[in-house]
Amino acid sequence: MDPGSRGVKTRRMHLHLQRAVIVLAVLMVQPQAVCAAGMFELQIRHFQNPHGFLQTGDCCDLQASGGQRCSARDQCDTFFHVCLKEYQARVVPTGPCTFGSGTTGILGGNSQSLRHRGHDAGGGGVEDGTNGHISISFKYAWP
Repeated sequence: MDPGSRGVKTRRMHLHLQRAVIVLAVLMVQPQAVCAAGMFELQIRHFQNPHGFLQTGDCCDLQASGGQRCSARDQCDTFFHVCLKEYQARVVPTGPCTFGSGTTGILGGNSQSLRHRGHDAGGGGVEDGTNGHISISFKYAWP
């Protein structure tokens, strides 16, 4: 074997090794996009409003004539609205829902216990908000 051909082979091998190291270095330095995503879920199991008052203190529907009691015949059409916002020492119901919002459908009257057949029960309950379940997806790191 010619001593000069051995040097050529060694140089070729070093050249291939250098190229491989360069390719690996470029792949390691290349920025990677990181996406944070998740789901905030709330399951309402029971609610109770025995006197039929709104958050404002007014009756849900019809006022009983001449008194401060709400009509027992016409119950509230109860639903829940969830608003995810930044931390507030004193929570105010107004303002933007910075991290998302969700609403249930009408769940019932003044008081009710809801049956949930979700993840833990093995069933796939209806996910349209009529079973007291609210899901709010987000595509950022949870604060």
